[in-house]
Amino acid sequence: MRSTLAVNTIRHLLSLRTKDGVWEGSLASSALSTATAVIALAANGSADRALVRRGRDWLAQHQNADGGWGDTVLSVSNISTTALCWAALTDGPSASRAEAWLAKATASTTPGALAKAIADRYGKDRTFSVPILTALTIGGRLGPDGWRHVPQLPFELAACPHQWFQWLRLPVVSYALPALIAIGLAKHRARPHPVGSVLRNALTPRVMRILGEIQPSCGGFLEATPLTSFVAMSLISAGMQTHEVVIKCLDFLRASIRDDGSWPIDTNLSTWLTTLAINAVPPEVFTTAEREHLTDWLLAQQFTAEHPYTHAAPGAW
Repeated sequence: MRSTLAVNTIRHLLSLRTKDGVWEGSLASSALSTATAVIALAANGSADRALVRRGRDWLAQHQNADGGWGDTVLSVSNISTTALCWAALTDGPSASRAEAWLAKATASTTPGALAKAIADRYGKDRTFSVPILTALTIGGRLGPDGWRHVPQLPFELAACPHQWFQWLRLPVVSYALPALIAIGLAKHRARPHPVGSVLRNALTPRVMRILGEIQPSCGGFLEATPLTSFVAMSLISAGMQTHEVVIKCLDFLRASIRDDGSWPIDTNLSTWLTTLAINAVPPEVFTTAEREHLTDWLLAQQFTAEHPYTHAAPGAW
């Protein structure tokens, strides 16, 4: 015998299904995502001035009382998100408060001290530290020679057969391959190595072709605003604002802004949320037709081919 609370909870959960009979996932608005999207769109010039203004207004309205930002509007402030928001904002009260928070957290907001604090936070894994330093550079927060604080990512390695990746010891995880290419290329264009530049110049067309091949039709890499933004801002900085990859990235960002001017980390978590809901609802509550429909829907979400750039084997979700 189920309690009244359980019955009401199940009834409410079932009422949240979409017209397709599944559950649509949604993440909270993110200051980190909003900041990266603003930096990318602002780097593209005046075409998206209205979206940039809306994003900056949202950031100012959701700044924590201490002057920083966290992972959500209810999270405590952290250095990574606060630094990105500082880079996204123009001069003003919110930017000043963010700078004060960073000065207190890192002892100094001089380019060298801030870059070291962010690098130290993540250690040897550059998956997050290098994109953040890149955004700070493009946002003008690491000074006129900010690129010297951004480590050179070996984007030319993306031209190697993917079977080699596990042996190449890439400084970023496989799902960040688009950022490896775009940020590495941007750094190379800004501060070319006297020896390595010949090889990198020669391999640029190939790695850009690879980047285009692994970009989803929606334009968003992993449908994630931060990753897509880092790719867009880096390629724009590298002088490639008219490249098709950049155009599709910016279109994705324009399409995924929320009504309040913010962006989430990801666009949809429907598969994950639907499986959780199915596990939470007793099987006998579903009709036979509903069970068959949910089974067919989940099977349709399964990867039946190798992932285009992580190269994970087929069969998973």
